Amino acid sequence: MTTQAKGVIAVLRTDSTEHALTIGRALADTSVIAIEVTMTVPNAAKVIAQLIDEGVKRVGAGTVRSATQVQELAKIGANFVVSPHLDLEVVKAAVDLGVPTTPGCLSPSEMVKAMQLGATSVKVFPINSVGGLDYVNFVLEPLPDLPIVVSGGVTPEQVNSYLAAGVVGVCLGGALWTPEIAATGDVARAKDYAETALAKISQY
Repeated sequence: MTTQAKGVIAVLRTDSTEHALTIGRALADTSVIAIEVTMTVPNAAKVIAQLIDEGVKRVGAGTVRSATQVQELAKIGANFVVSPHLDLEVVKAAVDLGVPTTPGCLSPSEMVKAMQLGATSVKVFPINSVGGLDYVNFVLEPLPDLPIVVSGGVTPEQVNSYLAAGVVGVCLGGALWTPEIAATGDVARAKDYAETALAKISQY
């Protein structure tokens, strides 16, 4: 999705700017391969910019739904953009600006089309509603080189199976943080919580 490594992508979806900053800082030095701040977070672009300014690596945006958002995110140095759907204008804007992009897709036709348009990878969302690991295996059998990211209801205990099946990224959200911990502003405590969840996952 965002790096050559395979692993967990942390998804930050919260209704608080400060909570997002706390969790982003907490995840900075963990084993996650990327931190995705969804555009539904209040002042999401500012959160991303702030984390980047603080030296947090591999920070990008999720729930990107317009070319205008892509342009804004490119200006602040977002490392990637992710969408829950396949929008040709969003993909084109990202490709034109050199920003790695991962659109949401369900069918093999959508996935192949997205890659032909220049997508970096494709996100199968919501994975739990379309067959989970079985669906991934069915898709990758004829399309083994397809870079798939899975999102939607995956637990830390399931991550290894998805990575072993050949996906490049597994999105985890609430498994890595809680609103209660985020509300404290305690970065160390938030990091401990995330690392406890991540410890269940073998590194690939």
